[in-house]
Amino acid sequence: MTTTDEMHDHHDAARRSDRWALPLAALSGTLVLVSNLGGIAVGDDGVGYRATADSLLRGDGLQYFLEHPLTVWPPLWPSLMAGLAKVTPLDPVGAAIALNTAVTVAAVVLVHRLLRRVLDDDHLVLLGTAVVALGSSTIGFGHLLMTDFAFSVVVVAVVLVLLRFRDRRDIWSLVATAALVGLSFFLRYAALYLIPIVALWLLILPPPGAETPRRFGRRVAEAGGFAVLATLAPLAWMLRNHALDGTFTGPRYPSERGPVGNAVDIVATVGKFLLPGVANGRDRLWAVVGVIAVIAAVVLGVRLLVATRLDGESVAARVLGLLGGPTGLLLLLGVGYLTYMLYVRSTTALNRLDLRLLEPAYLPLMACGLRLVDRLGALGPAWPGRGLIVARVWAGANIAAGIVAVVAFAMGNPYFDGNYSSDTFERVRANPAVAAVPEGCRVLSNLPNALYPTMESEWSPRRTGLESSDPVDDLDRLVPTLARTPTCLVWVDEQPRYGHLWTRDQLRRRVELEPLAADGDVSVYRVLPRDP
Repeated sequence: MTTTDEMHDHHDAARRSDRWALPLAALSGTLVLVSNLGGIAVGDDGVGYRATADSLLRGDGLQYFLEHPLTVWPPLWPSLMAGLAKVTPLDPVGAAIALNTAVTVAAVVLVHRLLRRVLDDDHLVLLGTAVVALGSSTIGFGHLLMTDFAFSVVVVAVVLVLLRFRDRRDIWSLVATAALVGLSFFLRYAALYLIPIVALWLLILPPPGAETPRRFGRRVAEAGGFAVLATLAPLAWMLRNHALDGTFTGPRYPSERGPVGNAVDIVATVGKFLLPGVANGRDRLWAVVGVIAVIAAVVLGVRLLVATRLDGESVAARVLGLLGGPTGLLLLLGVGYLTYMLYVRSTTALNRLDLRLLEPAYLPLMACGLRLVDRLGALGPAWPGRGLIVARVWAGANIAAGIVAVVAFAMGNPYFDGNYSSDTFERVRANPAVAAVPEGCRVLSNLPNALYPTMESEWSPRRTGLESSDPVDDLDRLVPTLARTPTCLVWVDEQPRYGHLWTRDQLRRRVELEPLAADGDVSVYRVLPRDP
């Protein structure tokens, strides 16, 4: 009889990798702090979090200059930023760096606990922990004012609690899982995908040890009870949103990118998961890498599935047993999230699917890959050595990329176009032309987030929603107000250049743009109605 991977119990005995977990976590947190010496990278969403935290500190509630009130994002991260800034000498940006550092330390500790729980080879446990501590993915997200990494860490915590439930079948583990899912919703609305995924896993979870099969009624009660508890807090928040602006998760537009294009983006991102942050912009290359990686994983997975079948066990029973174990849970969470985002991005206008938006699938799929390597011994005595070589090369490349990233970020590398904390946008905010905006003028801009906190601006008129083909009537609503409301346009000629906005030439067909000042990449205009 061949031992299946669901029969491997987690070992409470100490391992050699245990002594490295806390030092690696501390080193990881330190490197994140070092990478942020020149400031944390802040994109459009990051400005929203910062401005919302500023609003909370002023006592103005959950809102900011582009969202009155805030419904498009969950409230937890800006609330934590504001709370930490309230009780420490830090400002909200400093609080975000401190939070990123804490999340990084938690990620290393929790991933180590997960890997030692699901892997037998302690070398793989250490390699995986080191990659999470020092690799380019963690360093990159530690340098970014966003919530994706924090959400991913909560997903790892969900896995650990569910594996505890698998062992003990105690009701409090289910309650804790529901609480974690509810908490994660207030970091990312995408956490809703966890509810059906976890409920499905609870339905197929086999009994512990040699117990008799679980009654169907009990499975339904456990899955249903979890789903109800996990839904309560998200439902309350979505009803709050609906009462404020008629939407459940903020205003959205239909997507102009279909399932095929989004599927290609997902495959390319799966390739990038192997070495995040390297060869950015080479999506075709990474798509090829992603296809190869998926095919290799499927082929090896099928071979292992056959090799680890028990005598007399059917393929269907083996697959069901696999899905009801740690491997199945990790696969369901990783692949389930990619599937969920394929649907969401194909129906709703969001940014292109990339490492950031798909980050919550990274840690579960990484653990799946290491688990696959850990089980290669079932294919023959030569396979574990081959797998360990591949794992070492993968870990070494990720750690090398991570160290390079730390140095680059500490030296002021802007990381991405539209990093509004970079030197480019510091110069924009200090540009003399910005000071030429008359007092009392309503301000529009093609890059309103680039002007904060020097100036709170609205978006210049949009033709369509972002990443959508649906028309927006901003210009039609703006023109009738110009005669009674002084209005100015601050145009920043820097990346990112959003294609959903009216260009200056297009605006001139409907309104007068009277130049007030221009200096380098910043031009300021008074917006006036055109003569009849």
